[in-house]
Amino acid sequence: MTKNVPPRSLDEAALSDFIAQHTFGALATLKRDGRPHLSTVVYDWNPETREIRISTTEDRLKVKQIRNNPHASLYISSADHWKFAVVEGKAELSEVTRTPGDTAGLEILAAQRQRPDDEAGFLETIAAERRLVITLRSEKLYGTALDIA
Repeated sequence: MTKNVPPRSLDEAALSDFIAQHTFGALATLKRDGRPHLSTVVYDWNPETREIRISTTEDRLKVKQIRNNPHASLYISSADHWKFAVVEGKAELSEVTRTPGDTAGLEILAAQRQRPDDEAGFLETIAAERRLVITLRSEKLYGTALDIA
């Protein structure tokens, strides 16, 4: 490893590209006492709207915490951990899907990177799981890369 190499800030375009190339991140929501709660999530990034979308279930702690305080951040790291990006903003919760094919279920279906082979079965499963979508609207992006020789 090269010593004394400062991190290189990533510009908006590089950050957006990096976020789009990944699917896993750590979502930070806030506990009532102000400390962060972190959970690993699968996400989808829309560079045009600068939004992160995350499918989760109604009973998750992150949902309760977003209802109490919508401020959240998503941390994304490269596999070697020498590069990272953070999306900060306010999170919004969709309606919970309760009936196969309802509006909330169709929103979750639309957020899938790959359409399921059995869409009807998928809609039944997510309604039974009481899924919803967390939308994190980006207010700030930041991150750096360490160029290690």
